[in-house]
Amino acid sequence: MAVISSTLFAASTFLSPATDQRSFPLSRLLHYNKLSSLDGGVFTNIPAKAIFLYHNIMEMISVNWFDTHSDVRVYLFNNPIRNISSEVLPKINTTLEIFVNCSTLERLPTFHQTSNSFCVNEVDVPRLEIASYQHQLSESFKAEEGWECSSSLFTMNTVCYPCPRGTYDNNSACRECPSGGFYQDEIGATVCKRCDVGTFVNYTGGITLRECEVCPDGTDLNKPAGYRACVCKDDFTRIHRFQSCQYCRHDGLNCSQDYQHLMSGFYWNWSFPTVNLTEYQDFVENLRTENITYLDTPIEYKHRMPRVFRCPRSQSCKNPNSDTRGGLNGQCDEGYRGWQCIKCQRGYFPVLNSCRKCPQDWIVSLEILIVSVLIIVTLTVVLWPHSRKDLRQYTRSYANKFAARIKIMLGFYQVIRELTESFSDTLWSDTLVYLGNVFSLLDFNILGVIARLRCLNENLTMSPLLQFKISLITPVSTAMLSLTIYIVCKVYLKCWKHSDPRELTAKLDKVKSKLCTVDLFFLFVTYPPTCAAIFRMYPTTCETFNVVQDGNYSISLLRSDVDINCEALNNYQIVAFVATSLYVVPVPLILLYVLWGHCRRDLNHQLPCTGHISTGSDNDVPVNSPLMNELREKHHHGVPAWLDFLCENYQTEFWYWEVVELLRKVIQIMFISMFGWINSMVKLFTISASIIFLVTNVKVFPMKDRFEQLLQIFSLSVILTNVLVAAVPTTSDGYVTMLSTFLLTLDAVIFIFIAGEAVVAMYRIGKRATISRRVKGAVIRRYQQIARTFKV
Repeated sequence: MAVISSTLFAASTFLSPATDQRSFPLSRLLHYNKLSSLDGGVFTNIPAKAIFLYHNIMEMISVNWFDTHSDVRVYLFNNPIRNISSEVLPKINTTLEIFVNCSTLERLPTFHQTSNSFCVNEVDVPRLEIASYQHQLSESFKAEEGWECSSSLFTMNTVCYPCPRGTYDNNSACRECPSGGFYQDEIGATVCKRCDVGTFVNYTGGITLRECEVCPDGTDLNKPAGYRACVCKDDFTRIHRFQSCQYCRHDGLNCSQDYQHLMSGFYWNWSFPTVNLTEYQDFVENLRTENITYLDTPIEYKHRMPRVFRCPRSQSCKNPNSDTRGGLNGQCDEGYRGWQCIKCQRGYFPVLNSCRKCPQDWIVSLEILIVSVLIIVTLTVVLWPHSRKDLRQYTRSYANKFAARIKIMLGFYQVIRELTESFSDTLWSDTLVYLGNVFSLLDFNILGVIARLRCLNENLTMSPLLQFKISLITPVSTAMLSLTIYIVCKVYLKCWKHSDPRELTAKLDKVKSKLCTVDLFFLFVTYPPTCAAIFRMYPTTCETFNVVQDGNYSISLLRSDVDINCEALNNYQIVAFVATSLYVVPVPLILLYVLWGHCRRDLNHQLPCTGHISTGSDNDVPVNSPLMNELREKHHHGVPAWLDFLCENYQTEFWYWEVVELLRKVIQIMFISMFGWINSMVKLFTISASIIFLVTNVKVFPMKDRFEQLLQIFSLSVILTNVLVAAVPTTSDGYVTMLSTFLLTLDAVIFIFIAGEAVVAMYRIGKRATISRRVKGAVIRRYQQIARTFKV
């Protein structure tokens, strides 16, 4: 017999297994003592009316424990009892009730009329009613593990019963075993039993091991189920705690811990009606809970999951702590915001699709002032010789040469800037981000310079819609301003100065020439960016995104500004088509017609566009020959000064080449603006166009100055190199840095050449001026000496 170590508690009780209530003065609590057997007559002369021997290890009862006068209830459930001998029963007709688990019994004796056995199961469990005045006993059962007690509203007695099968004691209350790898086939249990590895119960309150079924598809069957239907395999995810796991097939998702969260460099959006971030956060919190409290949060996510997109600039999508509740929606890097973390936050400004922190206000103001002064000075230098063309001196001045170089540089950086803005997100390293500031200046992109005004005021942000409006208004307003100035000058000269008709015509011609020169140069500078702004409003510039996984909910966003929904751009798109027919197409045709009218007439009526004139003989006449000077005197009209800007640096037979260059710039940026650099056909067309223009320039050599032609060929070669490098995908950071440095050097060479030549030219001019002053001073001193000599 095992040693009885428990303390015997005595108290008056009321036991009510049915409607018949009996009073028992004493009870004996001997449960949870690992008793395997008891000696005969162990309860003789002990006035116990209720003996609690449940949760021991007795397998057989073969002796009588009671005296002949005992009326008692014996609680023997949760013992693996197989046999109860007839010797156990009292010899007289006393009341004996035995509560056992019948599932293990092999033999049961014949009970007397007053003796009964009760099978304890998940439904029929013994109930103990304790009188209200038996406070000590009721408190003992309330503190007893495996029992649940409650007070009766009518009798004020305490009713206690052991936790049924499928439940366990949780803080003196019976609670069903949770879904997952748990069940309980005994009553009065304090913990739930665990299912075998790889199995689970798909509902609460499992009562047998047979209810543990194999975990669903996609789960790891080599691990315990725990508080779910087994954990998912690697790279599998779920949207229900107790259902199957699906393969995590979308790039950019980390599916560890059974749920989806973003990896760095990727983006998803939870602002659409088919997804619900709050519910998914609750579900993730549920999955991360590995205890019974998971029942406090939803076990299923009932909406769709958002689609994952690779960020154009992976560094912008940091997504720190994406596996936590607060980081599930993803987080852009500092300075970035919006769809795919493309847009800049307040206090940052965009440069080559990268966001840089705004400098102090005074620095921005000073930068804009310096840029404005540089642009005005450059325009003055370029336009001055063409607005004051002297027919008596037809040789190319330094200003003419500088203007030709500026046109080459302008055409180069206008194309390069559009290219880099289109594919900088997939190619450039941070080294080239600062080059965007230079490009904004070198291509005279006023809108790009104005973009930094947002650092002074966020309302000054230049969106594509605002750029489109400005691009449409600017040519019209420029022409109207020139017309107004011309009318004002005409009225002033005619009414206030009272000029005679001949003098009035001459002065008005000068005014008209200056205004036309400014308008033409302004048109030449703004035509490519204006065309790009118009092309960005085409329907092809809208990109459609399917924003949910395995769904058909999509949105259409403007590629150049993802804050703009294309559904609101119908009117803008119509205006863009109209602007194309009224501005983009006619401008080159009008320029071509005007140039043809002045440069292809017979020499008897007009001067040619270049510095030589054909006389019909085998040799051309030099520009400073007497015959040329005589022709100028007779036909002084020649090529207008304002038009000379377009054809002055080209050979006679290539008088139209500046229009070709204008079309080249538009063609090279058109398809990228309309379709984006990701499109394979755009890459093929851009590369082909770059090669064709390069080969054509090499073959025909249209410029009359060799250095200018070589500079043009070099600029076209650099454009082709940029396009080819951008078309090849790069993965290594070191490789990207090397390419960025290489392209940075090439892109800067054009400016270095022109700036260097300008410095040399200024040095020569200054040197000549110094020599001239010295000669003049020597002449004056010699004259003074002679004067003094004659005076003497």
